[in-house]
Amino acid sequence: MADQPQQNPQIHTLIVKPGIKRDGTSFENDDYNDGVWCRFQRGTPRKMGGYRQMFKEPNGIPRGLITNAYNGVNYMFLGYNNGLDVFTTGTTLGVGSGPYAASLTNFSADNRNLWQFDMQYSPSGGNLKVLAHPGKNLVNIDNAIATPILVGNMIPTSGAWSFAQLADTTGGSPTGQPISVDGGVCVLYPFIFAYGSNGYISNNNVSTTYATQTLTDWNGNLANQVNIAAGKVVKGMPVRGGTNSPSGLFWATDSLIRVSFTGVSGQYWRYDLISSQVSILSSSAVVEMDGVFFWAGTDRFYLYNGSVAVMPNDKNINWFYDNLNFEQRQKVWATKVPKFNEIWFFYPRGTATECTDAIIYNTKDKIWYDAGQAIGAQRSCGYTTEVFPSPIWCGNTYSATYTAPHNTVAKPTGTVNASVTGSIAGTTLTVTAVGSGTVAIGMTISGTGVTAGTTVTQLGTGTGGAGTYIVSATQTVASTTITGVLTMPALAANQLYVAGDLSAQFVPGSRIALSESSTATVYTIASSIFYFNSLTSSLGGVTLITITAANFGVTIVPGLSVYGTINGYSVWQQEFGNNVIGDNGEEAIYSSFTTCDISWVGGSPSGDNATGINKRMHIRRVEPDFVQTGDMNLSIIGRKFARGETETKGPYLFSPTDGKIDLRVEYREMKLLFESNDIDGHYEMGRILVTAEAGDERP
Repeated sequence: MADQPQQNPQIHTLIVKPGIKRDGTSFENDDYNDGVWCRFQRGTPRKMGGYRQMFKEPNGIPRGLITNAYNGVNYMFLGYNNGLDVFTTGTTLGVGSGPYAASLTNFSADNRNLWQFDMQYSPSGGNLKVLAHPGKNLVNIDNAIATPILVGNMIPTSGAWSFAQLADTTGGSPTGQPISVDGGVCVLYPFIFAYGSNGYISNNNVSTTYATQTLTDWNGNLANQVNIAAGKVVKGMPVRGGTNSPSGLFWATDSLIRVSFTGVSGQYWRYDLISSQVSILSSSAVVEMDGVFFWAGTDRFYLYNGSVAVMPNDKNINWFYDNLNFEQRQKVWATKVPKFNEIWFFYPRGTATECTDAIIYNTKDKIWYDAGQAIGAQRSCGYTTEVFPSPIWCGNTYSATYTAPHNTVAKPTGTVNASVTGSIAGTTLTVTAVGSGTVAIGMTISGTGVTAGTTVTQLGTGTGGAGTYIVSATQTVASTTITGVLTMPALAANQLYVAGDLSAQFVPGSRIALSESSTATVYTIASSIFYFNSLTSSLGGVTLITITAANFGVTIVPGLSVYGTINGYSVWQQEFGNNVIGDNGEEAIYSSFTTCDISWVGGSPSGDNATGINKRMHIRRVEPDFVQTGDMNLSIIGRKFARGETETKGPYLFSPTDGKIDLRVEYREMKLLFESNDIDGHYEMGRILVTAEAGDERP
């Protein structure tokens, strides 16, 4: 633009450098100053994608995840403090079922459990195996308590998953000892590597005969154990090795190590200390994209692409490290969004004990930005697969939805009696005539040939009189007189009665609570039985609910409210549409970006140098240029001096069809704030024009 600001209005193209610069002062930089849920593509702001709730993990905050697709099913294995759950979905949309609790052998529930996963095919067993290591590492990266590596089939056996400890049980000289480490596990195909304290790295032996290869030979010729560094090895990942394959990188707390297979008898493995001058912030803070490895150290960011290099960052390195809750460092984790060439580092900010924000590196454009502490950054772990179309991230905030309350009732008193003529074939009782009374669920029946203790468990075609009923024991009884007696069961410490038929709602595995409080205990239902008879008919029948716990922990009295609940920590399908789809249905996602300061004293809208003239900037018009869905708002944030108090003018609403925003705003220094918060709202910025002129000379 001209050397002097013109009294007559001039049109300027709004030019701001891509990325969000948090470090330094607002006035000194020419990058975007702020942003919430905004990324950069082709150097311009773009709203980040939406996310939909796939499942809720009711048992604890997810602390590790791996997924793999097979034959149209996406299997998800999710570890938490007290166990391992499995979910299944389709391979295109995150709709499926779960959680299914996996049976774990030699596993200890612990709030320190932080899971590492990998997968390896076992030719001898013909199954793809899931390797899982629940290390007690969530509190301390240098934890020295060894725990077993667990192994189980990815495909369930008879509808169930079970994991046992991996042990040295085959080969020429098996020791029978479990493979226990305090670091973790990874696969450098076809070898399994375990690692931990004192630079410990070990691997199994793999037979040269494919059909006899197992995961449990840790004593053969190719098996090895070594201590290669002083620090603890906390993470291992495969790397391209060329002629020395397989190869892998192993991160220790004080070094980076490369392991390569040589194939040379007597020295099958080569260990190279790539650097003894690097650090790693968290065992989960490493991610690979396009063959390059990125990770967060304790005070800077690194990459490895054949050699170690520091990632340049003049945008938000202080913003990250100065505000990271370092006591929670092991909750920092890294992932990638390949579609947008992004590496994400999630971290707990300030005094937060779970991740509340993420800083992002765009590997293609080599720029940094952040999530702006958006709700979508409250994630604890995740996984990106090349089969499932979008990343899967796990939330770290607990939420619950509740049904309308149902009232508890006292145990109905009295007895119900019946005398009928009937026969039994298998578990079907057929009543042909009723002498007296009515047949009811829960009734104990007796008669010639009837197995002692047989009870009526559910109705068939009969509703108390002639018809069929299902009984508890398989037997064959010819037509005879059958009598029945029902006394409503007395309540155990883990049982309660509610009025009405709630057996379809409160099915086994579903959950109930006795209040809507966020601190209320949630109970899992073991069984629910509906009773409708002369003793319960005035209540519309009653449902006897039994929970899996030994007791409710409180005294159950008539009149208590019982709520059905869906609770837990959400599992999200990210980059799905433009909205959040969760407990409250479909909701808009807030997104915004704020330009750098524009002024005659600091730099025009076109990013030119300051003119040196002490005049305010008077903006008369903004011509928005967006690929836009939904309405957006523009606000002007102004101040007199770099350290002056800010004022905001607006918001000025503009629709996707509005060509201009006329306004009369004048400040010495100002920034433009654009916001989107509509259902299905989305934007990609283009070339914005600003009509500006010189204003008053007084600040």
